[in-house]
Amino acid sequence: MTPSWIAKAQAELARQGLAAWLLYDFRGSNPFAARFLDFPGSFLSRRVFALIPVEGPPVVLVSVLEAGSLQAEGFEIRSYAGRASLEEELRRLIPSGPVAMEVSPRADLPYVSVVDAGTVQLIEDLGGQIVSSGELLQAFAAWTDRQIEDHREAAAAVMAVLDEAFAFVRARTEAGEELRETQVQDVVAAGFDRRGLVYDHRAIIGFGPNAGDPHYAPRTGSDRALTPGDAILIDLFARKPDEGAPYGDVTWMGVYGEPAPAFVRAFEAVVAAREIGVDTIRTAWAEGRRPQGREIDRAVRDHLVAAGYGGAFVHRTGHSLGWRHTHGEAVHLDDFETRDVRTLRPGIGLTVEPGVYLPEFGVRSELDLVLGEHGPEVTTGEQRELVRVPLGPHHAGGRR
Repeated sequence: MTPSWIAKAQAELARQGLAAWLLYDFRGSNPFAARFLDFPGSFLSRRVFALIPVEGPPVVLVSVLEAGSLQAEGFEIRSYAGRASLEEELRRLIPSGPVAMEVSPRADLPYVSVVDAGTVQLIEDLGGQIVSSGELLQAFAAWTDRQIEDHREAAAAVMAVLDEAFAFVRARTEAGEELRETQVQDVVAAGFDRRGLVYDHRAIIGFGPNAGDPHYAPRTGSDRALTPGDAILIDLFARKPDEGAPYGDVTWMGVYGEPAPAFVRAFEAVVAAREIGVDTIRTAWAEGRRPQGREIDRAVRDHLVAAGYGGAFVHRTGHSLGWRHTHGEAVHLDDFETRDVRTLRPGIGLTVEPGVYLPEFGVRSELDLVLGEHGPEVTTGEQRELVRVPLGPHHAGGRR
């Protein structure tokens, strides 16, 4: 009986015009191969190659020491003994035409570039025409209907906890009490805990200049107290505890008291850039085209460069959403940190989150969307106005 993932892989190979997928692993060196080639009860201490051809039965090639005990349902088992034998068997195994492996030209996609250079050289010396499996792997990253619904529920919960966080900020300031970043972190964590949600790590809360550090992590005792004019950045993320349930992830901006004109300009530029990102995806879908992740990043980045913030936008435009971690394994919106040439396709969840980071403040505006057959569905709120938190009685003579 052929495992279902092999049939899915062969359909994707045919769609992409590839001859085969060659999975290579040595003691867990390739996490993708280790995931797919999880042969029950098998112990593989030597190099293993598994070829899934576009048509016909798949083959697994293992050391003669381990072939006898290997349980590889759906595979023809072949063995090698020593280096010369390995090369001979690989020469017989590798088909003509493009063969997908976990590589990336110039390591533009480090997420999938895990096969070592020596093994790549070996396969090419034996006649293999290697291409990246990055696009192929996306067939396994697309969400099921159940996962999409789990994400929608997580996104709704994240938005509800976000409201609780800003309500807490207002309550503290109106009462004239000091408010520190870690206190808002605690409120977010408590909100997720009450709902039975799980998360990678605690929320990112940044006041004033700390919002200018994209991955700032407040710590008790060194965190900042809110002061008049401070930016308030709240980035929170969580998921249901079920296996495979994807994250919801959103970033919202507020300000305590009257915002500086420079802060308002940056916020408006970031929001406009975010909307350009979503609209670029919608336009491509309406044209019947599936854009690459780098295209969306470039459209967003070009806007911020034109607005004078090019040097202050120091990360990619967005990432795919995962369930093992907040960041997923599918296409990212990136032509800056990497060059993501994978295409956006139905069933993938993404964030769109441009940002501007300056010494005085930072701005990030993040929403989630799910790609459907008819275009992107935004599953979180879409911030268009700053959350204004009036000054408390202990600041500015009680002006509100």
